[in-house]
Amino acid sequence: MKKIIIAFANLPQAPLQSVTEEDEGIHNTLIAANRGDYSVHRESFATVSNINNAFSTYGAEIAIFHYAGHAGEQSLLFTDQAASGQGLAYLLKPSADAGALRLVILNGCSTGAQVDQLLALGVPAVIATSAAVNDLSARIFGVEFFKNVCTKGMSIRQAFDAALKSAQLASQVPLGVDAPPARDLNLPGKTPREPFWGLFFNNAAAVDVNPLPSEPNKPLPPYEPNAQLTQALFNALVKDGNLPAKQIDDRRQTEIIEDNMLQKTILDVLPHPIAIQLKTLFAAEYGAEGLKQPGIKRLEQIGRAFHIASEFMGIIMISQLWELKITQKVENLPDEMMELLDKYFGLSIADRSVYDYSALIRSIRKYIDSLADVQYFVSELSTLRDDDPQNQPFSEACVFLQYIRSVTYTGFGAAGGQKVPEAEVPALCIRAEDMLSTVFERLGFLHRYTLTSIQNIRINKYRHDTLTVFDHQVVKLMNSNASHEINYYLLAHHLDNSGVVLTKQMLPVFNVERRQYKGDSLEFLNLSPLVVDVNTFESRSDRSNLVIFGQYQPADDTYVFRTVPKPDEPLDHVRININRRFARNEQQEQGRYEAICQQLIAFRQFAQQALTPAP
Repeated sequence: MKKIIIAFANLPQAPLQSVTEEDEGIHNTLIAANRGDYSVHRESFATVSNINNAFSTYGAEIAIFHYAGHAGEQSLLFTDQAASGQGLAYLLKPSADAGALRLVILNGCSTGAQVDQLLALGVPAVIATSAAVNDLSARIFGVEFFKNVCTKGMSIRQAFDAALKSAQLASQVPLGVDAPPARDLNLPGKTPREPFWGLFFNNAAAVDVNPLPSEPNKPLPPYEPNAQLTQALFNALVKDGNLPAKQIDDRRQTEIIEDNMLQKTILDVLPHPIAIQLKTLFAAEYGAEGLKQPGIKRLEQIGRAFHIASEFMGIIMISQLWELKITQKVENLPDEMMELLDKYFGLSIADRSVYDYSALIRSIRKYIDSLADVQYFVSELSTLRDDDPQNQPFSEACVFLQYIRSVTYTGFGAAGGQKVPEAEVPALCIRAEDMLSTVFERLGFLHRYTLTSIQNIRINKYRHDTLTVFDHQVVKLMNSNASHEINYYLLAHHLDNSGVVLTKQMLPVFNVERRQYKGDSLEFLNLSPLVVDVNTFESRSDRSNLVIFGQYQPADDTYVFRTVPKPDEPLDHVRININRRFARNEQQEQGRYEAICQQLIAFRQFAQQALTPAP
């Protein structure tokens, strides 16, 4: 079994906090990611003696060597004394000759001068620095690099670039983020300059692989598509008190219930944008060949299902932010919120399709938490905080699935080329389904919220009545079918306008035959214009056609939307142009069309307010 050695030059009597944190962060990440493919040797207080012993013990089986601590151009400053960089290179040579060694990381000051010796002796890839680096940046770089290769499955090159960007946040001086990613023997000069991490190699192929060792010809674990995902989702619904799921679960105690019945229950109670993507995954049971096995098609769909779910939650947060402004619960949003919205609105479809909604949700939640007497519309979001240790598996799953989405997205404007090595796809697919199950275990509460399309609002008021009743024609969007049930909500107070809204309580039934529900009011959050029911443009529609905002094209004043069933298909995009003209017999459709466009213009102005100079 291959070995990963992580060594840290620290003092037992007075340990440095940054080195200790890097030590713990990297070790915990490696242990959590290990599936029996490697072992980790950890030296928290590296000395010449214990490092010699480690190399002597493992011989030619070392896959990764990571050093963190003070260093110089020719040496590494271990806890007890300086260690020769040349000597380290010779200790690593047996593993390089045997083909086991994949990467050496020298995360200390001015280690670049040691690179040429390591490469000359056959080390495939080296990460080193050209000058002094501050402790915080070094810690962030080291921990994030290993998170990228372990949690996200990135290649050395990808992990290096992403970790460098993370480290740049803690440094006021440039760290080389904008430098060319391929640096074949581009060794730093002898004159120290600004801090700069470098990725060095003789052959570019050496840095386009994930460095974690894996057992050759190791069989994949037993895998049945959707089995884990189905159970995780169903159990989450039962735990959260969903009545249809609980009824099925009670029956499971006395009879055999097939997975397809559990899946139908799941799809019937989740919002349509999420349910339709899960339905595609579940289609493996019905002959969808590309989804039956752990392959690239299934991996793509897992990434797509996660992205749509996180986008849906992100749209809820943005809609609440807009609602706070519209209802004047906040007078002005802070600059960071305006910058966030402006960036969000300005994304292209390709950028939006791999956008990190977890980061957006985190930012908006931080702002809402700072407000007095403001609650989340989706109250359960308050339980998904990153600083809660119980949420760590959920957070790590989101990070991994965001990476999967970014490397499998092949839709409009996506960069071409194979982004995931073919040999790694089956194992990644199995792990991705495990991560998706972890995410949905925490999202079982979604059944409590009803997604609806308000297609018509009529006033029911007779002369002899003292009260006005507002009759809302509602299409319920809580399953994966193309045709949705139509209901009528009789309310004493009308909703503000037609649109796609999320409601959070059930009204009592008023008339079963006429599918009428009645109540005084309905608590709701309007998701328009980020989610639009295109069929509300049609006066005689009894169906719904949901689309999600894609991008604004200023050249022709057009808003482009993606369809919910096939968000990554350019041919299915819906284009809404404010300058469109209708025939004389389409006046009702034109009015609705213009209403949507007015909302889009208002949102665009809201999102770009930070860039609009005051008059």
